[in-house]
Amino acid sequence: MHRRHFLAAGAALALAGCSGGTERRAAERTTSPAPSSSVEPTPTPTPTPEPAPPTPGTPAEVLARSIVPVLCFHQLREHTADDSAYARSITTPPDALRVQFTALRDGGYTPVAAPALVDHLQFGTPLPDRAVLLTFDDGSATHATVGLPMLREFGFPAVFFPMTVVLDKPNWLSGDQLRELDAAGMTIGAHSWDHQRMDRLAGDQWAEQVDQPRQTLADVLGHPIDLLAYPHGVWDQETLPHVASAGYRAAFQLADPTDPAQPLLTVRRIMPPPTWDGATLLAHLDADF
Repeated sequence: MHRRHFLAAGAALALAGCSGGTERRAAERTTSPAPSSSVEPTPTPTPTPEPAPPTPGTPAEVLARSIVPVLCFHQLREHTADDSAYARSITTPPDALRVQFTALRDGGYTPVAAPALVDHLQFGTPLPDRAVLLTFDDGSATHATVGLPMLREFGFPAVFFPMTVVLDKPNWLSGDQLRELDAAGMTIGAHSWDHQRMDRLAGDQWAEQVDQPRQTLADVLGHPIDLLAYPHGVWDQETLPHVASAGYRAAFQLADPTDPAQPLLTVRRIMPPPTWDGATLLAHLDADF
């Protein structure tokens, strides 16, 4: 074979080989399977079960828990020459209130909000050691002008029970002051319409004195009201079903023993007179509860 024929043949073979390899690599690229995805499917989240509602205690259990001291105050102002002996006994000058608040703080007591106390009584929810509840009856304007600033100073919560007949009257709480107390973290409860003894009510007086005040206060504050303080601290067995049917969760009296069948509707309180100094107040908390 001539040399140029040999070279031509070799070149042809080389081109054929290159072409074949290129075609095979192209075919391999075309027919190679696509890489599989490594993304795992998102698992369906398991719903969190709703917590079971707390179980209310029996009357005997609520009664056994009813040992938390509850204090009841009325007007917060200086005494005047026109005050009767009784008025002086339930009117606490600001300096006397400060002495008693200081005694609570320095004596290791922790004032708690009214709903926390009721939760403790009803469900056994824990409270701080040496818990105490502060309550203010009737709806004096001094509850906002004297009581609220001092409560804020000490960091104490409290519950206020105004009569609805006096709302927006001179020297009594206004709707704006009630909303201020509510916004400050204080609790608002009912105290009847015009302070009638509930052991003497009859007929349509129950709606006027028990149901309507709850609705009036709810309208003022924009949320339900479920606590009541009995005027004069007085109640009887006929009172309790009317209070319960009106929608009150708990009710506060004064000196009578707690009712063993309905202890939540007969929570006991004491009224510390302004003459009690700090040591006397603490001694009564230990002895009376």
